[in-house]
Amino acid sequence: METCVCASFHLSPVLYRRLGRRTSVSTQSSSPRETVPGSWIARAATLIVLCLPLYGFEKVPPQSVEIIPHWNEGDRIELIVTRVRDKSLNGQSTRSGKTHTRFSLAVLHASPQGYLVGWTVGATTFDVPTPSESVLRQVVGLMQGIQIVLQIDSRGAITGVQNWKTLRSEMLKNLDGLLANPSNAQRGKADQALMENLRAQWDAMFSTRAQVEQVCTRDAQIYFKTLGRTYTRDQPYEYQGFLDNPLGGDPFPARAGITLKSFDDRSGQAVLHWNQSADREQTDRIMRSIVKDLAARRGKQVPDDRFMKTVALETHAEVEVDVETGWVTKLTETKSVNLGTRTQTDTTFMVGVVP
Repeated sequence: METCVCASFHLSPVLYRRLGRRTSVSTQSSSPRETVPGSWIARAATLIVLCLPLYGFEKVPPQSVEIIPHWNEGDRIELIVTRVRDKSLNGQSTRSGKTHTRFSLAVLHASPQGYLVGWTVGATTFDVPTPSESVLRQVVGLMQGIQIVLQIDSRGAITGVQNWKTLRSEMLKNLDGLLANPSNAQRGKADQALMENLRAQWDAMFSTRAQVEQVCTRDAQIYFKTLGRTYTRDQPYEYQGFLDNPLGGDPFPARAGITLKSFDDRSGQAVLHWNQSADREQTDRIMRSIVKDLAARRGKQVPDDRFMKTVALETHAEVEVDVETGWVTKLTETKSVNLGTRTQTDTTFMVGVVP
């Protein structure tokens, strides 16, 4: 409750008489029955109203936070990224993979127009037991030590990869070296076929600048996704998004939104929730086209519409951002894909560590 302290005053009119150089002050007494002048009542009422809190008359503006990068050349941060994949069939769940990768981020150049950020891939370790010389381990290691130079505008959006040509040649050279390794040449036909298939896929994946940038910025796109906007608490920023098609082909249009859930003034940490779900109508249309095409090529009957209705794709993420700098300090993203009785969930944990 607000408290107002006002100077007390008499309601009797005060008369000033000037006598030569002296001024005297006298007060005319009012009789007990004399009514109080209306003008004084109005003034008193005005003072009382001004001293009272204006409950219900003024709304507190909703909390808003602008999240953009404030980086200087030489700024660095380390990221520890953990990926977990869980699969289930008919309700029976299994964990098919868990890896840990360390990334290094360094601001190579900063200007009013934007930034160049070096995104360097570190070593990857596996929690799920795999042979020490497995093809999977070697393929994952192809990007180890490679620095991706991201072009980022002043508000934090990735606009391109400056060294995409160098990345393309390095990746293909590393893959060719892996194929030429004598130990790999002595492997079984299954491994050799896998490597040859990988080479063909990578040739296609790195054939154009757009494809190189898409492959090399997947993790960075997730990391920087929430930058560049002003968010108001519990008022979602909604937009049209896209989710990768697990069967290949066109991505699924998705309804997406990012919401500011909290902001701590003392720590400067903002927490945002990011959600995407595939558009039901568009998903049915794309899946029907894919299934019909597969059935025609294999000479099989097209499944009924009940199968289409079981297809669902969703992405949920919680992001913690240091508003003062624009660095993401913690991110948890979960992608779920449901195809009939099969479910696959990929969870990515990113934790930022200042070196």
